Amino acid sequence: MPPLLDAEIAVIGGGIVALSVATGLARLGRKVVVIDENDSAIRASRGNFGLVWVQGKGDMLPAYTPWAMEAVEIWPDLASWLLEFTGIDVALEQPGGLYLCRSEADLAARAAKMATVATHARGGYSYAMLDNQQLRALVPQIGPEVAGGSFSPYDGQADPLRLFHALHRAYGKLGGDYVTGDGVRGIEPTARGYVLDTGDCRIKAERIVLAAGLGNAALGRMLGTDIPVKPVRGQILVTERVPKVFGTVMEQARHMPDGTMIIGGSWEEDSGYDTATSQTVTRRIASDAMAFFPFLKGVNIVRSWGALRIISPDASPIYDEVAPGAFLVTCHSGVSLAAVHLEAVAEWVQNGSIPADMVVFGLHRFRKSAGATSDRKAER
Repeated sequence: MPPLLDAEIAVIGGGIVALSVATGLARLGRKVVVIDENDSAIRASRGNFGLVWVQGKGDMLPAYTPWAMEAVEIWPDLASWLLEFTGIDVALEQPGGLYLCRSEADLAARAAKMATVATHARGGYSYAMLDNQQLRALVPQIGPEVAGGSFSPYDGQADPLRLFHALHRAYGKLGGDYVTGDGVRGIEPTARGYVLDTGDCRIKAERIVLAAGLGNAALGRMLGTDIPVKPVRGQILVTERVPKVFGTVMEQARHMPDGTMIIGGSWEEDSGYDTATSQTVTRRIASDAMAFFPFLKGVNIVRSWGALRIISPDASPIYDEVAPGAFLVTCHSGVSLAAVHLEAVAEWVQNGSIPADMVVFGLHRFRKSAGATSDRKAER
């Protein structure tokens, strides 16, 4: 029989979301084990654009807007703590962010979306819609055929791979255990929690956290729960090293610390679990990039990649207790939300009672029956 390991809390998943929650729990003094898959797993964290972003979030779920704003507000504290504790600079910058619109139709749709999102904020929401002249006053390198864009002062970026590294190092320094293999094959409820079967070992835990991205759908079925997440592919182009010519963060392009630029992206809902790149999409990304930034004409593309987002039906996070002591944490904004996952979400898992401002993110919102409410107790 495989060996039996003991932990207070087992976090299933090995990406930025899982490591943020696990590090937060370890920092609270809990005995934690992270259960990661091997390198055959689909890893959204390794294909992340690295934005620390508020702009546009919450158009389908109003509560997502203030939640995202809280996350980016406390992000500097996370970056400072990681630097002090691990020695790793995650390269956080928060100078404000631009979303560029190539056509007038895109600009009109963006203005409508931003106006909707602004109504969801608590205490105001700062943003501006800019025409081409205003954009070029801010970033002179933007091309003349760009219709305009939106600007928000809340937005920024971090290096996702440095963040991933820093969270792993912090978690290890805090004494967290780490198990790799084929993932979780079975979940068995017990009188005092769960036993997880990984094939190589069995892990006994009082509480478990489902934070395995797209793998949460299969984990949910083991607990008799439907977790509605689906893959949406995004593709990225990476340039050769170029001089840094702008300091404003943009959703479609960013300068990297190594001197390259990454350019994107796409939103492909019919790709399934295929992470391959396609000529049609990369040609469109390249065409947009040269319209946005004419100085890129003639710059070499050195590589490209595709990665899968973890998307719920309203493109917002899901936080719920799907069975007694089994907590679901899933989202497609693991970098943006890292600070609240390490703090508020970790505290929820420790305390077992979901805070009032997180109840709205429960699975109940996807139920077809009218007036369905969460069956989990909330703090008042």
